[in-house]
Amino acid sequence: MKRKIIPTALIAAIVAATMLTACGKSEDPQSSAPAENTAVTYVEVLNTSAGSIKNEYLYSGTVKPVNEITVSGTIQGKVASVNFEVGDYVNAGDVLYTMDTSDILNSKKVAEASLASAEANIQSAQTSLDLVNGAAMQSQIENAKNALSQAEIAYNTAKTNYDNNKVLYENGVISKTDMDNISDAYSNAEIAYNQAKESYNLTMQMPEENRRKAEDALNIAKASRESVIAQINSYNKSLSDAVVKSPISGYVTARNVDAGTVLATNEPFKISDTSKVTINVSVSEDIINSVTTGESVSVTIPAVSSMSKIGTIKTINPAANTGGTYDIEIEIDNTDGKLKSGMFGEVNFVKDESDKTIVLPVDSVINKGGEKYVFVLKNNTAVKTPVQTGIENGSEIEITSGLTENMDVVVKGQTYIEDGDHIEVAPDTYDTENNEALINGEGNTADTSSQSSSAVSSADSDTKEE
Repeated sequence: MKRKIIPTALIAAIVAATMLTACGKSEDPQSSAPAENTAVTYVEVLNTSAGSIKNEYLYSGTVKPVNEITVSGTIQGKVASVNFEVGDYVNAGDVLYTMDTSDILNSKKVAEASLASAEANIQSAQTSLDLVNGAAMQSQIENAKNALSQAEIAYNTAKTNYDNNKVLYENGVISKTDMDNISDAYSNAEIAYNQAKESYNLTMQMPEENRRKAEDALNIAKASRESVIAQINSYNKSLSDAVVKSPISGYVTARNVDAGTVLATNEPFKISDTSKVTINVSVSEDIINSVTTGESVSVTIPAVSSMSKIGTIKTINPAANTGGTYDIEIEIDNTDGKLKSGMFGEVNFVKDESDKTIVLPVDSVINKGGEKYVFVLKNNTAVKTPVQTGIENGSEIEITSGLTENMDVVVKGQTYIEDGDHIEVAPDTYDTENNEALINGEGNTADTSSQSSSAVSSADSDTKEE
């Protein structure tokens, strides 16, 4: 329990007045001797009880999303459509934007035509091999003629397609990529046609050399088919990559692409997952060894609420940064979405903590000559009591020994008393805020207080010297 403090001004005035009256009334030398100093120091005391104290450190930082990624596709060219704006929420797998795939589709069609030609080449080569391996000559001739006819049709078709598209390419209607694919198809058709003619000629000759040639032709035709299949698979992948999806759920925080424009940035979209957020702070060496990963800390975001949130220490960098401090990352749940990237936050680290201990105002403990002590009020007497201290947080201090509960410790006025001094608790008839003695509770200051305070101070001083 804390009680008021009152300076000695009011009592000093009464004491001084008494001393002056006594001196004025007595002319007896014996009665004029100095009277005993009866001044009383009024103090404020605190009744001790078990409490708690913390040694806390406050550091500030800014809120960041727990996961923020840049989303971009692998296909360059014109953007066909964009589906989200800045601030929109997207789920993992949602399509952010798509690319124009007309060129890719054209190239794929050409490759598919080449695949048909390659299949025909394989059939022709297989027929030739069957002929040289002893099939009936007539059947061989008939098959060779059919294969040659098919190859010729494919060749003529490819040649017509090549001639027509060459004019389009020279006039800038189709791209070089498309023209290259058409040229490849024409070349493959020409090869197949020549192979068909060669197979037909082999029907008239069956030496071992022709058999080896037929086998080689079959192998080449199969390799050509595999090459075309690889091209088609590549086009299919490009078509898939042209549809750009978000790999995570979160909010769109950047969108640098528009439909109809040619993509010219490597960061068309940025997605921030704010279901959890982090705050990075840099702490001093005084606290770095008192924190551990996984530990809970108190975090306050003033822009959201004065109430603190619970954060968890995610990472601790054991190496000091260029500023000589240590970087710590704190993770905070943000399922309600109120914490925004860039908000200012304060993280409170508790270095030391003690419960069920005696706690006093730090100024009540006197440290003089290496000795720490307080004054305890006992029977209106100041009793000097040595103490040992523990945690100190700037305003309060822990008493680890020397005091027990239910003791009246002087917390104001202790610098003006000594061991054994007569002291009393300040009465309620003194306004400590305005430093005025109250007469009958009306707030009038005694007339003699200011005049006699110095006299009592002088008397106190003389008493101390004696």
